Amino acid sequence: MKHLIAILALALWLAPLAAAEDDGHDHERDHATASGPGGEQDHDPAEITLDENQRAMLDVRVEALRARPDQVRALTVPAEITSNQYRTWVVPVRIDSQVLARRVSLGRHLNKGDAIATLFSPVMAELQSDLATAADEWRRVGQLGRRTVGNQRYLDARGRYQTLRARALGYGLGEADLEALEKGEAEEGVYTLRAPDDGLVLTDAFQQGEWLTAGRPLVTLVDESTLWAEAALPPRPGLSVPAGTPARVSVDGTEVVGEVIQSGHRLDPVTRTLSVRVAVPNQDHLLHPGMFADVALQLPLPDDTLSLPEEALTRGPDGDWQVFVEQEPGRYRAMEVTVLDQLEGRRRITGLEPGSRVVTRGAFFLAGEQAKSGFQVHQH
Repeated sequence: MKHLIAILALALWLAPLAAAEDDGHDHERDHATASGPGGEQDHDPAEITLDENQRAMLDVRVEALRARPDQVRALTVPAEITSNQYRTWVVPVRIDSQVLARRVSLGRHLNKGDAIATLFSPVMAELQSDLATAADEWRRVGQLGRRTVGNQRYLDARGRYQTLRARALGYGLGEADLEALEKGEAEEGVYTLRAPDDGLVLTDAFQQGEWLTAGRPLVTLVDESTLWAEAALPPRPGLSVPAGTPARVSVDGTEVVGEVIQSGHRLDPVTRTLSVRVAVPNQDHLLHPGMFADVALQLPLPDDTLSLPEEALTRGPDGDWQVFVEQEPGRYRAMEVTVLDQLEGRRRITGLEPGSRVVTRGAFFLAGEQAKSGFQVHQH
């Protein structure tokens, strides 16, 4: 009796182990059934397959990746509107003088030859006297002729007259003022300083009755028909902005098309940025120095640049950029890429070989199917 009870107890203890072993064999059979030859899976989890009807319904489109000539990328940077230094004049007093009358006001537009101020100077009075005498002497000698007065006297009279006349021009007298002086119509010591070219009065820090020393700036004139936008670019290796590059300058909704005229080759020691100067047409005087602006530059890209439409790019399960490459019609593999620059509706990329057939429409749906399958892509 005791032997029978022992046998029954042993049988009850072994039964669960046998069941567990059978489950293990069943799992191995199921795995073998789902596997192909050699125990490997027939379906690659990094690929998504669509039949012909699905492709038609989703309107899946594929583009062969290739270099596109004449591609440009847009780069928008902050800038400040400044005066055109090549069309700016500082008009100084050339000799010690007193201001008798102001003839201009701040912001007024002057034409070449317009009066800026009426001044008095003892130096000018002496020069006027000497010039009047020299002009009269040269007039008489010129009428008599070289043969009559002799070669030396002729040359001396002409040389003195020309020297004094050149000095008067250097002091700021115009041709009309010189003619009046030679005719004896000029007031002694009084002269008029005139605009050297067309321009807007930008500064006029002087007062009537003030004595000014030689070299003291009287006014600053600027030609505002063309201004500059001084832009600051980030220091990126290989970033090149050649002269002639198109640029759109925007100030509070007003947009003007200009072009790059100069590009710096040394970083600013304070801002650590690269300066770029853009010439901005301003015939309508919409812009003024001191305004802040945004400059959008159209930068040319190398001829071998590869780019894709933005809709071809999706984010993979790990957050990296990816595209779907067609292996054959209806079979697509997710491939990670590096996105570089923003182009006109496209993105510059690296990480794929030219000629790869990339899904440009329907990529969003494929990314959704990828998320459902739960696989990760790691092909850096």
